[in-house]
Amino acid sequence: MLTTEQINSLKQNNISIDAETTQQRTEQVWKSAKSAVKNEITTLADCATATVYRVYKTGSISIKLAIALGQVLNINPYYLTGEADELGEFSEALLLQILEQHGYKELLAEIASPAEEPVKQKRKYTRKAKPAAEEAAAEPEPQPEPEAVPETAAVEEQAPLPDIPEEDLQALLHTLIIRSKLGVTDATDKLAQVTGILVS
Repeated sequence: MLTTEQINSLKQNNISIDAETTQQRTEQVWKSAKSAVKNEITTLADCATATVYRVYKTGSISIKLAIALGQVLNINPYYLTGEADELGEFSEALLLQILEQHGYKELLAEIASPAEEPVKQKRKYTRKAKPAAEEAAAEPEPQPEPEAVPETAAVEEQAPLPDIPEEDLQALLHTLIIRSKLGVTDATDKLAQVTGILVS
């Protein structure tokens, strides 16, 4: 999810594809929101309430306000631009998709690769030499290797796959592709695994 600072880095040009739809839907979700929620939206987008009123009077909505409304109200920002028919829910996949669509590569990279915490260095440990007799006594006896579990048994023990809607799977795959393009190693490996499964 984006911070106020990140949302303020977005442009304010119109991204609606259907002015009339944007007018109706923005007015509907705004008027049904409580005062505290409205304040949260204007604070996140760093804008006045009049900015929102202007959307449902003109039908023009910026990516900045579409994301702020979507994030706080937990709705699909594409519903407000007229590109989706369902109210839906806000998700990271949709966030990455709309940012990629409108060319925010630097912000995408920032979201996909958050700053990692520095790794704490371990204290060097110097092992003291032990007498030969003590060394021999300390060595553990070899343990018998566990029997290999038959592959069929392992397959049977796997949990059933979750029931995920097709459109959510598409959004997840799209997110994985974006992360891979941005050079996220983990995402590249996962995409290679998924691709291998799909073409096998």
